[in-house]
Amino acid sequence: MDTKKNIHAGHRRRLMELAYKAGHENLSDIQAVELVLCYVFPRGDVNPLAHRLLDRYKNLPSILEAPVEDLKMVEGMGYMSSLKLHNLLSIFNTYTIEKASKQERMTTTGEVYDYIESLLRFKKEEECHMIGINAQGEVIAERCVGRGKNDRVEIDMKEVTMFLITYNLPAAIIVHNHPDGKCVKSTQDAYTNDKLKYVLDSFGCRLVDDLVIGIDGIYSIERRQMRRLFVDQNSIMGQIIKQRLDAEQELRSV
Repeated sequence: MDTKKNIHAGHRRRLMELAYKAGHENLSDIQAVELVLCYVFPRGDVNPLAHRLLDRYKNLPSILEAPVEDLKMVEGMGYMSSLKLHNLLSIFNTYTIEKASKQERMTTTGEVYDYIESLLRFKKEEECHMIGINAQGEVIAERCVGRGKNDRVEIDMKEVTMFLITYNLPAAIIVHNHPDGKCVKSTQDAYTNDKLKYVLDSFGCRLVDDLVIGIDGIYSIERRQMRRLFVDQNSIMGQIIKQRLDAEQELRSV
């Protein structure tokens, strides 16, 4: 038993050192999953479990995105271990978001779009976030104010109110995503836009923009136009969208 324990301990150490020296991106799929499982399970051989998870989900991102109830279906995964594994994604997201928000200034449109793209582009459920902007045009705060599924998100107006009160914001951006869908404004989006505008106005907060992120790009409800393309601009779809954008810009310049 002691020999087996020492083998596992040695394997974990070698794996940790390999990730440190070579970089996580240079690990094989099984090594990457094993490494993550070492943080979930302090002891024991996690290699068989890593294989079972990869058999079910195919890659590490899908494993991290899997719902807790689904993870529990895998042999060797209990409720707490499933919860720990799933929560790792939230930790990674928090790091990315806070790292982006700690820029000295975020005043250009491109910087803001980079920020919200990292925030919501790859989320699997629909979320609505508020981005707080101070008088100098700097992003100073961000909060999720609504979550949902498919094509509908429920806005928590209490969260919106508390966010505005806490930071006393002069301006804000609203952004939500359409998971696995296009960034086309829906009837529900238009209704939510009007509702949020009313609340922000009552607190003296200006709505800078209301954005929708889809698989194809970022759409501005306020400006009624596409603001960023995710598709290849040389592809047929990219050319069609670009022509539509150019036409819209031409009409606005008349």
